[in-house]
This record gives sequence, C-alpha cells and structure tokens, in this order.
Amino acid sequence: MIRKSLLCFVILFGLHCLLVFRCPASGTATHRWQSNVIKTQQFLYAPDIDTAMVGTSLSAKIISDSIPSVHSLSFSGCSVEDGLRIISKKEHLPRLVLVETNLFLREGSPNLFASQTNRMLLKIRKQIPSLREQYQSVCLLFSFLKSARGEETSSIEVVDSLLRDKVIERRIKEDTPMDETAIQNRLQTLRPLMQELEGKGVRFVFFEMPVNERLRHTKRFEQTRAILQKEFPQSRYVYLPADTATYMTTDGLHLNQAEQRAFSHHFKEVLSQYQ
Repeated sequence: MIRKSLLCFVILFGLHCLLVFRCPASGTATHRWQSNVIKTQQFLYAPDIDTAMVGTSLSAKIISDSIPSVHSLSFSGCSVEDGLRIISKKEHLPRLVLVETNLFLREGSPNLFASQTNRMLLKIRKQIPSLREQYQSVCLLFSFLKSARGEETSSIEVVDSLLRDKVIERRIKEDTPMDETAIQNRLQTLRPLMQELEGKGVRFVFFEMPVNERLRHTKRFEQTRAILQKEFPQSRYVYLPADTATYMTTDGLHLNQAEQRAFSHHFKEVLSQYQ
C-alpha cells in the first residue's frame, strides 16, 4: 500500500512538474494574500529585474501589464518596508526602486514574508518551480478556466457614493499627525534598509499615488511629504511629478477600476522620462 501511494505521488508530481515546465506563465491567484506571495516569488526567482516598485495597496492598483518593465512589490495590507526587505534578499538587485510615498511610514510586517525569504526554501523553490505558490493546483485550474473562456475575469465594481463620502468624512475627522517618537522609530527601521540597498548600487525614485482631492492635503499626508523632503531631499533623489488630476476612488484612497487604467497610462508616460 505504501509503495503504491509513493508511486502514485511520484507519477502525479512528475506530471505536475511537466505541466509547469511546459506552461511556466500559468497560474493565477485566487485571493489577495496569494497574489502578494506570487508577486514575491516571481521577483525572487526572476533572473534579472531592472526596476522594482514598493508600496501599499494604493500603488498595487497600478496595472502591471501597462508597465511590464517594472516588477510590483506593492502589496495589499502591507507596507514599503515589506517590499524593501524582500528586495534586500535578492541576489541580483534591481537598478531602480520606485517608492510609493503616500503611506511611506506605515508599519511593516516582516514575519508575513519570512517563509518566502528563508534561505533553504529559496533554494528548494528555485530548483523545483512546482513548489511555488502560483503553481498550486487551484491556481493552475483557475488560470486554465480563464484561458478556456478566452477572457479576463474581473468582478463588477459597484461603488456606493454615499458610503464613500462617509468614509472620506471619517478619514478627515480622524486625521492627526504622527508623534515624533513614532516617526523616529519608523525612520530608524527604514533608513538602514534603504542605505544598505543604496550601498549596493540601487537608486530610489519616489512617487505619490493620487487620492481624493479632499484628502490630498490632510495633516498626515503633508507631514509625510515634509519628512521625505528632509530625509531624502530632491537635491539627491528623484521625485516623479505628482498627478494633480481629479481621480475617482472607491474609498478616498484607492482608485476605482476605470481610474486604475487611466493613472497606469499616465504613470508609464512619466516614468519613461526617468528610466
């Protein structure tokens, strides 16, 4: 019985490895956290990446297909710090790292990606791609179903304007600057990460995601801009010009689907002048 089970496992695993070898681009995430893991692994195992982007769920809205030369490490529910930590684990570092500034000081979650940057697991997954997240059976099945239907499946986005306005009002009422101790704690974490990468030849380019015009100049955002200008002055660092056009959002911060496409096109045009 044990021999039959082992034989069955070897055959099925061999077929799975063959499928992955024949269709290396297959596999689609079925939920947001899985998408974060897949983006992380694709970055870590890619042979050479010229430009990477780090940020939060705000810049995760940039459509990757519109800027294929940039690998996004902007994650839902995570921070700039998380992306920087992942980049620091890559053997061949990118030449440019685009840094979202909106929520630059957000607390990171280093433990979330610990399993992805474990040295032993890195080596195993590098040699056996079948063990990577995007090649899980459910991801492959979801990808093949999408291909069979010949269309991109996307949820229909319905935005309740009244609810959105209430969320914006709440954000304005709750807007307060960070206290100095919290700021210094965050900078003491972020500075060494960025200095280490700079010491290895990485260049940083800062950019800001558009938000609802009523939130653009809140105390927290203005404070973050001032801190960045002090710590990373324009005399030494490149800042992409902020897009002051009016964009529609789902909650004041995150672009809706139509605006994601519009801003992604704008972002590609602006970035092409600095790459």
